[in-house]
Amino acid sequence: MHQFSKCRHQLIAVALACVMVSGLAGCSRHFWRTQADQDTYRAISEKLGDPRWMLPRMDLTPDPRSRFFDPYDPDCAPLPPDDPSAHRYMHWVSKREGYKGWHKFGDLPTVENPAWLSPYACLLESADPVDGHAAVDIPKVKLRDCVELAYIHSREYQTQVEEVYLDALVLTEQRYNMGARFLINPAGLGGALADSTINRHGNQQARLRSGLGVQQLLPSGAQLSADILNTITWNLGSGTSSATRLAWSITQPLMNNAGRKIYLEGLTQSERSLLYQVRTMARFRQSFFTDVASDYLDIQSTQQQIINQVNNIRLLEEQIEIGQIQDSWQPGQVAEPLRRFPEGAVIPESLRDRLVYDEASRALKWTGDMTEEQQKELLAVSGDELYQTAAQQLIRWKTNQVVSLSVSQLITRLNRAESTLENSRRLLADQLDAYKIRLGLPPNIQLSLDTTFLNPFEVNTTELIEVQTDLKDFAKELGPDLIPANPGALRAPPEYAALKAYVQRLTRLRDDLEEYGLNQVRSDFAPLEEILKATESDLNSGSGRSFVDDEERKRVIADVARDLRLFRINERDFGQYTRVVKLLNDLVAADSLEELVMSLDKDSDGKIRPSELPTNWVDLPRVATIEDVTEMTPTQLISAMRDTAVEIREKLLQIAQGLQVVQVGLRTDAIALNRFTLPGRTDTPDIEEVIRIGLENRHDLMNAKAQVMDARRNVEIVANALMSRLDVRASGTLDPDGGANNDSVNLSLDFKTPIDQVAQRNEYRAALIDYQRQRRAYMEQEDRVKQQIRQSWRQLMVSRLRLEIDRQTVRNAALQYDNVATGQGQNNALSLLQALDSILQAQNALVSDWITYESNRLNIYRDMGIMDIDSTGIWTDDFYQMEGVGMSGAEPVTLEPLPVDATQTELPALSVPPIPPAMENDSND
Repeated sequence: MHQFSKCRHQLIAVALACVMVSGLAGCSRHFWRTQADQDTYRAISEKLGDPRWMLPRMDLTPDPRSRFFDPYDPDCAPLPPDDPSAHRYMHWVSKREGYKGWHKFGDLPTVENPAWLSPYACLLESADPVDGHAAVDIPKVKLRDCVELAYIHSREYQTQVEEVYLDALVLTEQRYNMGARFLINPAGLGGALADSTINRHGNQQARLRSGLGVQQLLPSGAQLSADILNTITWNLGSGTSSATRLAWSITQPLMNNAGRKIYLEGLTQSERSLLYQVRTMARFRQSFFTDVASDYLDIQSTQQQIINQVNNIRLLEEQIEIGQIQDSWQPGQVAEPLRRFPEGAVIPESLRDRLVYDEASRALKWTGDMTEEQQKELLAVSGDELYQTAAQQLIRWKTNQVVSLSVSQLITRLNRAESTLENSRRLLADQLDAYKIRLGLPPNIQLSLDTTFLNPFEVNTTELIEVQTDLKDFAKELGPDLIPANPGALRAPPEYAALKAYVQRLTRLRDDLEEYGLNQVRSDFAPLEEILKATESDLNSGSGRSFVDDEERKRVIADVARDLRLFRINERDFGQYTRVVKLLNDLVAADSLEELVMSLDKDSDGKIRPSELPTNWVDLPRVATIEDVTEMTPTQLISAMRDTAVEIREKLLQIAQGLQVVQVGLRTDAIALNRFTLPGRTDTPDIEEVIRIGLENRHDLMNAKAQVMDARRNVEIVANALMSRLDVRASGTLDPDGGANNDSVNLSLDFKTPIDQVAQRNEYRAALIDYQRQRRAYMEQEDRVKQQIRQSWRQLMVSRLRLEIDRQTVRNAALQYDNVATGQGQNNALSLLQALDSILQAQNALVSDWITYESNRLNIYRDMGIMDIDSTGIWTDDFYQMEGVGMSGAEPVTLEPLPVDATQTELPALSVPPIPPAMENDSND
């Protein structure tokens, strides 16, 4: 029996030794990593029960498309590229050879994921990322695409995911500490211990000691432990002996570190901290979308301002060209003030028909052209200083060397505008680079944003602007063949071929003006008609534009009525000029002037009489060559056709400009604001209601409130350390082989008086201060939340009102420019500059205030904590779910004829007030 027991002890000892030897290497890296992931993800999922902080992603591993995704085994990853100067210390440090196995897993050429560029048809093949990144082109990116790119590549977002994981990792350790812990190193033996001794008599003894134990902490603070220890001794020459011992102990604190309050604090704080981090992550997703969207809007604002600046420069260049043409006209007679004619000076005979000194006006006058020889003769009349100054001025007038003050002012403004444009382009490039960094992308990639977002701010269509430009350009291309450069000169009859080309081009431009002008502007009435119908009973109804009050709606009705009248006037004029263009086109259908005359001259007498002209000849504008004459020669006929074609081009250009004014007003008033409302409501909440919602739903405020309680609990924990230590400990051993005589039970009492407690005293006082600080911090956080919400709410209201002012400013600026641009002479230069500045500033203010409003709408929903972010990272707001498409996208409508009765209460198809008599009179002019 004794021999059996001995063998049993030896088997147990060997088994324990094998277990401990097998654990020498420990479990693999992969095992511990995957085990940590399982426990951590389980802990995180437990905190996602509230939909207010539900997170779509818990996985620590980035998206495989991410720039920082690591495709290699994380447990055996290759070495990243290193700084060469620092790398040598890994292999040779302080005259000692370093570890030789650093590179056994391989080396990487770059820290980036080499496959992230594959969707862009380029790969990063070297450690230099410049060439690979510059080859990336991501064109026309929408906001939804930007958010997706940010969630894939943003380092900030990945860091927040890792913060949640790390807090959950701490929680898993706290939970593990609460459970039963199995140990293989009881009694301080380190798991297994083997030793050998030789006494002075030469006897050798070998011994192997091994053990296994379990520990458990109870909620009361008690600690239970049980160990089994086995020892095998080999005495060379005298056999082998073994011994097994069981030990147990129970320790219960009664004062210091006693009770659930102390024991569960670490676990409690870890559970709460993970909840805080999950809510912080939910708050981060709201702020993340707000930041990405706000930056997107800011870039769009800059892009629109650049478009406005380009259009402003185009208008400046047009006016400069007009001014230069006017400056180039050589008047038949020019005069320059001269107080007295030099004594003894005589005007040469060759100049007496051109040069004269007018005593009455005291001016030196020149009539007609001036050759270089005549310039020399003019200067040779006298060497008098005053005379020379006047003569040189006459020469400058006649040789087009004079630039008018108005043109100089326009050129100066053009130079300033071009400089501003270049700076705006630089600003846009800087904004795009910063935006790429926010998305986690390299700044040297090629990225452009989709501009369909700006469509509502295109107050004039590109096609209508191009028609207007073509009407101006073709006059410069074909006009010189028809009209002398100097309007004051006698107009010679044009060549028939030049006239025919002019009329044919004019016909095509008339067709373009009808398609891109009249038809497009007619369709622009539709969105406003729908808006006015939808808001008849409720100013906030419908999905388009809403109104602050009834006065604003009435103002829009009046503006639309005026736009409709202006449109009808242009439509009427267009119809009249269309008949003229058709007449001219029919006339130039003949291959030659002779053929045209033959088709009209019924009696073949070489004269064209009124009875031989087409019946609609009377529709031609009454210009100098088209008077009520009894007969016309072929030369007079073709001159009349030429003057008519030139006049019609001017009229079509005026119609295009008038349609632009109407279109500006209609499109400006159709721009919709995304209303600030609460779910299920159409009204705008007041500021106090918004603050109340924010205080109830802000995740960071919830955390701040809970952290006050954390500080208060910490006071109790630290105060416990001031108490005396009184621990009761019971322990014992069991000897299975020695019987009850070798068993033992010990009972002890451990007491420590609280005398040397200065460190604990300081910690307690610091905890009290920290609690008060947390209280104040929460109060401040609450006040900050109120301040943020109040500021966003006020800015939202102001931006909405400013936008209504901007609508009127844009309308007025367009009218102002139209009136000034069609004025004559150089006296309107200052007014023209002011009009151009007004257009630019009004258009910039319109888009800027809209962007400001929308940014503050984002901010206030974020600050209230009710911005619901979907699984793709997009706010569930209808505008962003549709990516802002269709802010004013109604179908075209057919406008009814303008009513004649001014007492009507409504215009057909538009709910507008009666036409004021003054406007009715204007429309009949």
